[in-house]
Amino acid sequence: AHVGAALILGEPFGAREPYDFATSGLSTRVREHVPTMLRLRERPPPTEIYSLHRKLSGAYMLCIRLGATIDCRTAFDRLRAQYEFGPERLGDHSAARQEGGAADGASASPAAT
Repeated sequence: AHVGAALILGEPFGAREPYDFATSGLSTRVREHVPTMLRLRERPPPTEIYSLHRKLSGAYMLCIRLGATIDCRTAFDRLRAQYEFGPERLGDHSAARQEGGAADGASASPAAT
């Protein structure tokens, strides 16, 4: 269920044409996975993931409500090309916290917004 929901949420970024949020049925399709995810949940997600999920959900719901059609793939590719990866490894957020990053996982870095 988690993988299925993640694949649905990634659709806008894989679309070769601008993604039409209004007709995508995205929220309905993700909602179908929620009962299984809750039933199989062993512990809450890490704070960083929870924060990202909330931001992404809010952005998707806004796009759906506005009837937006957005070229998400091009926007993501542009952001990724400009992003400079630091010395910290994926999953190791101690460097960001030591540099004054938010301890709760909220961050102003492109990867977290």
